[in-house]
Amino acid sequence: MLGIIDHSCKKREQKVNHKLLNVRGGMFEPVAMELSVDKILRMLGYTDMERVRPAVRRISEEVVAQVENVVRPIVYFKHKTIKSCSDGVLETEGGIVLHCKAFQRYMAGCDRVVALILTLGQSIDELEDEFSANDQLLEMVILEMAGWLAIEQATKQFTIYLRDIEKPGRHRLSRRMAPGYGYKIDGKKCTWPLEEQPKIFEFFELGSLPVQLLENSCAMTPKMSRSGLFGLQPY
Repeated sequence: MLGIIDHSCKKREQKVNHKLLNVRGGMFEPVAMELSVDKILRMLGYTDMERVRPAVRRISEEVVAQVENVVRPIVYFKHKTIKSCSDGVLETEGGIVLHCKAFQRYMAGCDRVVALILTLGQSIDELEDEFSANDQLLEMVILEMAGWLAIEQATKQFTIYLRDIEKPGRHRLSRRMAPGYGYKIDGKKCTWPLEEQPKIFEFFELGSLPVQLLENSCAMTPKMSRSGLFGLQPY
């Protein structure tokens, strides 16, 4: 895509031009996913792997193999300077204004933020449609879990990558925040409203992403996609 700097997981040692990242944004491709069938079976409620029915294990192995074969995770990210952050309101360069009371804790001392959009691609949605059309309910449940594990792996890889490229500039990462998530501040729970999801997309050029928001909704398509925001704190 035009205007995007490409970084593969195998190129972490290369020098990073932060000025270009601020202006154009970047693209990161995680390495191949390796998903644990046993972990998915535990998520299904099995505590003793010896008691898993052969048919359930076989289906789990088949679905996991399909997911590992078709997912193409990719992360788009964009740096922006923080203009102000107080009273639960964070404003970046370019006039993007975000609202969450948890900012006062997790973004305190940060001078920049990094917005991210991660997706596993359209293939997972197509697999789900196929399973649904054939009333393969178990396959659909396993697919959901495998997709979640793949997103977690991709997020972890990107977090490590981002931490590494920010080290030379002496910046540490905040925890990842995202619209729709809840946070506990001074013993009270607060939520970053899901309705602010479109503002994460405002970090990026219109039409530059393979992920879209559904009309009249803050849900993303492809379904197996994730957004987020990291703060960068100098040290």
